[in-house]
Amino acid sequence: MMKNLVVFSDFDGTITKEDTLNKFLRVYADKKWLEIEDKWLNGEIGSKECIEEQMKLFPEMTEEILDNFIDSIEIDETFPAFYNYLKENNIDFYIVSDGFDYFIKKILKRYGISDAKIFSNKLEFKNGTFYTYFPNTNDKCRRKSGVCKCSVVEHNRKSNTIVTNRVLYAGDGLSDFCVSDMVDFLFAKGSLLEYCKNTRNDNLIGFDSFDEIKEFIKKYK
Repeated sequence: MMKNLVVFSDFDGTITKEDTLNKFLRVYADKKWLEIEDKWLNGEIGSKECIEEQMKLFPEMTEEILDNFIDSIEIDETFPAFYNYLKENNIDFYIVSDGFDYFIKKILKRYGISDAKIFSNKLEFKNGTFYTYFPNTNDKCRRKSGVCKCSVVEHNRKSNTIVTNRVLYAGDGLSDFCVSDMVDFLFAKGSLLEYCKNTRNDNLIGFDSFDEIKEFIKKYK
């Protein structure tokens, strides 16, 4: 097994088959969310501001609506086996998402995963209204993200006995751009793969499933 390896993964579009929050907005939010999204995509605002404003655009919701929506979200079928493989081999694994813990935890629970280490934005649902919190933001974040993935990775690649672990990261989109140039092995798809073709030449691997990442790790015994 590769010594001192730490594995990080984005959630939406990487572990899930589609972006959870984006689908939730498409289905239920006022169409003004698209104008806010464009500002984020154009770099006019950071993802933290984008998410805060978009989450104000929902009508009063019920828990039943939320549960039915969550049941519609599918994950990569190979992820549970990948997750269990890392646990069995004592490889540290972290989900790093600019989405919300409310969705992530409930989606993973459906697949029998309840103990994953998650760094994400926080969402509370009370009396039909959403309340957002950002415990993993960073004032120095270049993209003004809700979750500064660079800070999370840098902090968690270290241990009490190891100054620097080797980092494997899996991602698919814009929220992964910044962190992509500070990891040792990058598994990428979607817009992240296209972006990184112009920014890094080494250890960039396109992938479609977590089986491919598991096989990669197995080779480093």
